Amino acid sequence: MEEATQLMHAPQRQRTVHDYFRILIKRRWLIMLVFFAIVAYTALKNFTETPIYEATVQLLIERQTPRYIDQPGASSQPNSPGEEFYQTHYKLLESRALTKKVAEKLNVKSNPSYASIFQNLPPNADGSMKQRAEEDLISAIVREVKVNPVRQSSLVNVSFSNPDPKFAATMVNTLAQSYIEQSLDLRFATSQEAAAWLKEKLIEGRKKLEESEAKLNQYKREHNIVALDDKESITSQKLEQLNKDLITAQTHRMEAETRFKEVSRGQPISEVLKDSLIQTLKGQEAKLIAEQSELSRKFGEDHPRMIRVTNELAATRSKIGAEMGQIVQAIKNEYYMAKAQEENLKGALEKQKGETQDLGDRNIEYRVLLRDVETNRALYENMLKSLKTTTAAENTPATNIRIVDPATIPDTPVSPRKARNLMLGAVLGLFLGVGLALFMESLDTTLKTPEEVEGWLEIPNLALIPHMEFTSGNPVKEEFPELIVHQGTHPLASESYRGLRTTILFSTPGQAPRILLVTSSLPLEGKSTTCANLATAMAKAEPNVLLVDADLRRPSLHKIFQMAAEPGLSNFLVGELDDLPVVETIVPNLFVVPAGKIPPHPSELLGSARMQEFLDLAKSRFGRIIIDSPPLMSVTDAAILSTQAEGVLLVIKAESVPRKAAMDARDQLLEVNATLLGVVFNNIQTQRNGYFYNSYYRYHSYYTGKDDGPAPRHRRPPQPGVLGWVKNQLDHIKQKSKQA
Repeated sequence: MEEATQLMHAPQRQRTVHDYFRILIKRRWLIMLVFFAIVAYTALKNFTETPIYEATVQLLIERQTPRYIDQPGASSQPNSPGEEFYQTHYKLLESRALTKKVAEKLNVKSNPSYASIFQNLPPNADGSMKQRAEEDLISAIVREVKVNPVRQSSLVNVSFSNPDPKFAATMVNTLAQSYIEQSLDLRFATSQEAAAWLKEKLIEGRKKLEESEAKLNQYKREHNIVALDDKESITSQKLEQLNKDLITAQTHRMEAETRFKEVSRGQPISEVLKDSLIQTLKGQEAKLIAEQSELSRKFGEDHPRMIRVTNELAATRSKIGAEMGQIVQAIKNEYYMAKAQEENLKGALEKQKGETQDLGDRNIEYRVLLRDVETNRALYENMLKSLKTTTAAENTPATNIRIVDPATIPDTPVSPRKARNLMLGAVLGLFLGVGLALFMESLDTTLKTPEEVEGWLEIPNLALIPHMEFTSGNPVKEEFPELIVHQGTHPLASESYRGLRTTILFSTPGQAPRILLVTSSLPLEGKSTTCANLATAMAKAEPNVLLVDADLRRPSLHKIFQMAAEPGLSNFLVGELDDLPVVETIVPNLFVVPAGKIPPHPSELLGSARMQEFLDLAKSRFGRIIIDSPPLMSVTDAAILSTQAEGVLLVIKAESVPRKAAMDARDQLLEVNATLLGVVFNNIQTQRNGYFYNSYYRYHSYYTGKDDGPAPRHRRPPQPGVLGWVKNQLDHIKQKSKQA
């Protein structure tokens, strides 16, 4: 059961390039139909469409306008052109206002290309309808105007398209000239507006300048200011010097305070340790201590020499203490003096700050008034200069737009481009055809190749059975047309069934399965024909082969072998017969048990103990038993019989069975632990999928020495690949033409 579960969830095989090529070959007619339809439509449209001519004029749009005199606000260095600057010009070239001006200048209403817009107006049209027609005319012209900038330059190509080449050139040249005139008009109007505005502002500027100068003079008289800058410089120098002295005093006070705190805590300080007198007294003290220690060991405490040394030691220590006291007092005095000096400097600094602040306040007010005067004077002078320059530039014609290359009358149309359109149509038709073919193939979920069978079902493919037409010119063989192995009407199919027999005999180690069940997922997949021909192939190789028709719902083996349907299997299962209802066939060593009378409940009969007795009795008399059963997806009869068989064959009709149905049938067999030997891929259309199957059947026929139809006198070796397929198709067309 675990192996079955793994089998059901096995990954599927991905499509290869060979698979896609097979799809294209299979649906080649659909691809060709789409391809030729698109090409034909493109050709028809190209040769019936009105030719369109395009005239182009090239303009130079400079960032800076040429200056014959100094203009206000103009920089001596040209600015880098911004993207928005050129985009503005491009949109103005396509504007409706400019187009309307050109249309009126050229009287475009009378042009045949646009006359139909006004011809459709009724005789009694009102103003709104005429206005709408005017707007439609402008829209039609704007749609034909194209603005194409030349990359990394200040050039721009303006094009206009029309069926009349002469009108196209005239239209686009007039458009360019009108745009230059419009630019000059806008510049002249701007200069006039600027001059009027400057005159008004000049009067206001003169009044403000006079008021600011009066305020400055009044402030200087009130505060007795003659040269404020010198006084401000002296005050700043004093403040800076006091600040430096305060920093030095604070540093000295901090050092003295540190020594003062060390002395107050009784810690040794460097002044004491470095004093020469204290160092000398310390040396004497050390000698006296050593001498005292030596005398103490020799004479004791009361010896005169011992007393003298003790007195000298006390005197020396008294001198050391007195000297250290003087040093400590000097350190304290230094700290008090440094602290007092710092306080004095702080007071002087604060006083100087106050004076500096007062001077700064007066300076700020003075400079505000002075700056106001200077600003008003500068504004007044600039406006006066600008007014003079603007007045002089009003009558100077200057524009930054020039025609570099005027449009000429085009000789060849730009639309339709027949060669390009036909090529694009061919490419589009090919892609659409291939895409539609792949789409149709994706909608087709049937199993079409052995690789798909093995990839989706994950079980081996035992045989490929080609499509067969049951017709023959031999009247004797027409009696049993479906027994192709016995009649030899289809050598290739006969060899496939013989190959299936060999595969089954070697399918399991040891003894091959004696009881074989042949079933399918859906009806009409050819399982009964497969049973009959497989049994015939078995009977030609071994004696006593029994073929049982266990399809008790729609039996067909009695029709294939042209015998009576009763008595049969159902008669034995209900107890009407005690012996096997075996019927001898025209095939030597092959016997058939027909289905018998159709019972009301076949599943109960096939799953009964009587069925097991039937199989035991058949095994005792026959070496091989082949059972034909109903489809798996219709009823449960095949699943019941699969548990009693030693091997199960699943017949799948090519290009007819959906993958889902085949997988469900496989799962039903695996769920009941049936011994599923593999798949018989039936009814393969070799003509439809010739490229895929030709190599297989050609080599198969080569080794078996048989082929369909008479062999030609001189047979060339097959050519693999695309060239081989093309050659086969050409040969097939030649044969059809000869037959016709």
